[in-house]
Amino acid sequence: MSIYDKPVRLLFKDFVADPNIVKGQTISKDQVISWFRANYPKIKLGTITAHLIKMSVNAPSRVYYNVNPNGEDDLLYQINGGHFRLYEKENDPSPLYVKLPPERKEIDQTEDSEETEEESEKEYQQTGFAYESDLRDFLSQNLAIIEPVFACMKMKE
Repeated sequence: MSIYDKPVRLLFKDFVADPNIVKGQTISKDQVISWFRANYPKIKLGTITAHLIKMSVNAPSRVYYNVNPNGEDDLLYQINGGHFRLYEKENDPSPLYVKLPPERKEIDQTEDSEETEEESEKEYQQTGFAYESDLRDFLSQNLAIIEPVFACMKMKE
């Protein structure tokens, strides 16, 4: 049951239809939150953030949000963790609807692997995780972030 007369996913359609939002404009996460605070103050911050991911065609975590594959949820293109723009079907890559198989990464103690770990950690800090299972999967694939010893143990398996 919705707090307002429309569910949040439809309120996002109202947001992108706002005359102040134009094609090609960079939209910050804070702008989205401010718009919702001004128009629909009862909606929780976590709900807004989760819908930002769900509505962003290129956000890898969107596949965990039961995205509608007919294109109804394809509203935004995520530039980085805190910035978006309107999705342009004719110019942007195809939307993500299913989880892609993870690439197998070998963990070693080279500078390249440290960069990968830092990038993975930055991705988490910018987007967060919608579900505990997302966090679990991320950590199992990036054990060296937690403790290098765990990474060595996993490699022996």
